[in-house]
Amino acid sequence: MMKLRPFFLTFAMLAFGFAWLVSDTLAAAQPIFWSALRPADQAKARVPLSGKAVSGPQGETLAWHDEGHPVDLTGFVLPIDRDGDLVYEFMLVPWAGACSHMPSPPPNQLVRVVPQEPLHLERMYETVTVTGTLRPGMDQAQFFMIDGVRVLAYGYSMSHAQVAKAMATDDPDLLTLSPFGILPR
Repeated sequence: MMKLRPFFLTFAMLAFGFAWLVSDTLAAAQPIFWSALRPADQAKARVPLSGKAVSGPQGETLAWHDEGHPVDLTGFVLPIDRDGDLVYEFMLVPWAGACSHMPSPPPNQLVRVVPQEPLHLERMYETVTVTGTLRPGMDQAQFFMIDGVRVLAYGYSMSHAQVAKAMATDDPDLLTLSPFGILPR
């Protein structure tokens, strides 16, 4: 038993140190708003009041390039890969109904998120805060909605993200509109 004591002590110290580093990294996450993801001269993304698409390129310029620090960003969950109520991958969008019932936000206002562990989704467009390293880079993702398959261009991604239900946010760009019109939720 005496031979195992140093092993357990060493293991406990390593486990504590690792947990401290992980919690310190997450505690150091910088809260950001959706406006940090677009150039200062680009207007805030607005929910279109009509279903008409806006012509011409919009939102392809990415403003966030600080990949060295973890961030917190709050938005709505739009599942890309799910099995029942478990979501393995999703788009974080700045308003409820974005992409499925309304035109999508510009690419620099869409974040593809792969959570560290599957997210238990209680309802569509649940409001969450994701914590992790935001990586810029234009890409596309395909997802299936009731009315068919859609392809979305997105400007940011986050892998191994911590996901927590959002209780509140001060982000003026986060719109809480009904996906079925302009009635507040």
